[in-house]
Amino acid sequence: MADSPVDPQRRRHRPGGAGGLAGREVSMSDTRAHAAPALPSGLKDFLKTVLLLELWVGLWVTLKNQFRPHITVEYPKETVELSPRFRGVPRLRYHPDNGEELCIACHLCETVCPDDCIHIVSEKKPEGKGKRLVSFEINYERCCFCGLCVDPCPTKPLTAIYMSHDYEMADYKREGFVAPLKTLLDGMDPKDYKE
Repeated sequence: MADSPVDPQRRRHRPGGAGGLAGREVSMSDTRAHAAPALPSGLKDFLKTVLLLELWVGLWVTLKNQFRPHITVEYPKETVELSPRFRGVPRLRYHPDNGEELCIACHLCETVCPDDCIHIVSEKKPEGKGKRLVSFEINYERCCFCGLCVDPCPTKPLTAIYMSHDYEMADYKREGFVAPLKTLLDGMDPKDYKE
């Protein structure tokens, strides 16, 4: 006689089994006799809907956070203290004593810029060797504020270009996002000058 597939809900125990179950059919529901009765899924959904469980959970989250201190500020009336490592708009430094720009027109920041947003025009100095800066423009529409232009600057220990803490650049015209040399130097805060 070929073995037929066993129905998982109903099994027949072989004779001689333990507990006097010899020859008796036992269903799977008999083995779960001590488990807690489960609610039908439809009744569970009905109770959630009637008792508005989701609403009370949401209200609990709201009430729990209602009395915590506020972390938002009303900008622009209030501003937050920026981290010293914050990378805002790139600016140029000038020496506060003599007012000359520190840039030596080496074009390294222009070369390393991944967005090609820095454009420098320079000419040879008439009084000796080296270059003189004629124009320096940064297109803030293209700038991603990565800070790669600051790293190769050879005017160490003080770099001529630095990442300022300025971040308010809203404007109504596209031309306002192209910063010429005068704007880049005027934006320097004397406290940004570190000797």
